[in-house]
Amino acid sequence: MQSTIQDILATVKSDALTCQQKLMILGNIAERLIDPRELLDYTDEEWQYIENQMICDLNEGYAIYRPRYILPDYDVYIKNGCQFLDLPAPKDLDEALDGLLILYSHVPSITTYPVYIGRLDVLLDPFITDEQQDYVKIKRFLNHIDKTIPDSFCHANIGPYDTKAGRLILQAVIELENPTPNMTIRYDKKKTSSAFAELAAKACLLVSKPSFANDAYYISDLGEQYGIASCYNALPECGGAYTLTRLRLGTIARACQSTDEMVNHLLPKVAKLALSTMDKRHKFLVEESNFFNTDFLVKEGFIKADNFTSMIAIVGLADATNHLLQQEGIQETFGQSARGEEIATAIMDKLQEINDAHQGLYVARTNNRYLLHAQVGASNHAEDRQNTPAHRIRVGEEPTLLAHLKQSAPYHKYFPSGTGDLFAFDQTYTEHLDAVVDIIDGAFALGYRYITTYLKNTDLIRVTGYLVKKSEVERFRKGEAVLRDTTWYGSGTDDCAKVFDRQLRDEQDVKAA
Repeated sequence: MQSTIQDILATVKSDALTCQQKLMILGNIAERLIDPRELLDYTDEEWQYIENQMICDLNEGYAIYRPRYILPDYDVYIKNGCQFLDLPAPKDLDEALDGLLILYSHVPSITTYPVYIGRLDVLLDPFITDEQQDYVKIKRFLNHIDKTIPDSFCHANIGPYDTKAGRLILQAVIELENPTPNMTIRYDKKKTSSAFAELAAKACLLVSKPSFANDAYYISDLGEQYGIASCYNALPECGGAYTLTRLRLGTIARACQSTDEMVNHLLPKVAKLALSTMDKRHKFLVEESNFFNTDFLVKEGFIKADNFTSMIAIVGLADATNHLLQQEGIQETFGQSARGEEIATAIMDKLQEINDAHQGLYVARTNNRYLLHAQVGASNHAEDRQNTPAHRIRVGEEPTLLAHLKQSAPYHKYFPSGTGDLFAFDQTYTEHLDAVVDIIDGAFALGYRYITTYLKNTDLIRVTGYLVKKSEVERFRKGEAVLRDTTWYGSGTDDCAKVFDRQLRDEQDVKAA
């Protein structure tokens, strides 16, 4: 939404923000002071559907000067160093870690922080010489990231292969219990050793990371050179995403009296308007902002303009389905309704059809098409309380684990740029890591792209695609300033979707699966 001078004053006067957080927010406000109808040539109709909340641009801004998500190929630094930063190619682990930390501070994104810090085990493993000493260095490196990139949209990847560096990273992650960096293991049972998978599962239970990505599935969509960034966004490495625009499906559906009106009339109209605004954002960023003409990341080959795409996202599939069930006089809910699955599938099929028919601007890397994305949710507007994250079942309405896996799996095929589901387990599963890996293997066999488990009783919890400490959320709710901006988002998403209260999957539930 367009911002006002009053937004500036409210930010400046806030007693619950750090100076760094105020600076970030003021920059975003400045981007949104300009009317996009004047700068980006939005039509009045496009703007109408942003103002009525059916289209949500996540307050990205209109005077766009960098892509939303940037995924550098950090191997460029390992091999060549960085001329702009006067960094030679590293010769040992100390130089590699120090240079990466320097480089991270110069990688922009929508959050002002890097949302992707590379395949850490692949980058660091050639430098491992003394595991005991190198563990201390890697642990210090990861702790440094948590304290200087206080934003758990910052994301690291490991896997699929078992490496010394990968094991040291997982051990440090468990010991530190930090929200940042977020982390994913690119997992493939044909490539990943059972011991490494179980160590990753242990870390995922204890500290909510790494999540498991179906590596073979993502490679089939995006090729080998991809990364998981931000929440769980699969994007081309050496590139990224210009923008992310989401459709509030629950909001759209509530304006409809029937499934036919939703699927065949209003949804196509709103989706086409959203795609048109994305084209216009791309045009300004590529042709007028000069980012790709001036930034050293481009000049030295860390990123290439040809490797960028964008994401058209959804929230509120459950809410849209529930409303349309009520319109048909059916007292059932998404996740436990055969008719509900028919409605939800019709919605997704139509959206995929519309997106496939739209030729995107400057996205040759993904066949001139934007990528569908299952967005995790936000708290930008009161309408977000009426739109459950992605295609997830509302908290409190979840079926048993096996039924949940089977219900959710068919929706993963729609989202090559990312989707995922989360399951809270009880403490006993730290003693049955092989069973957790079996569940992950089973989910992938059903068609899952991405899955996360965690212990419900831990302080460090996965909200949707990112992590927060519940203790820090409580301090924020009391009006205290907190280190991490994702704490605000976690608090808001919990207010909207009650994500701290997901159903506990105990031993009996898991055995049934």
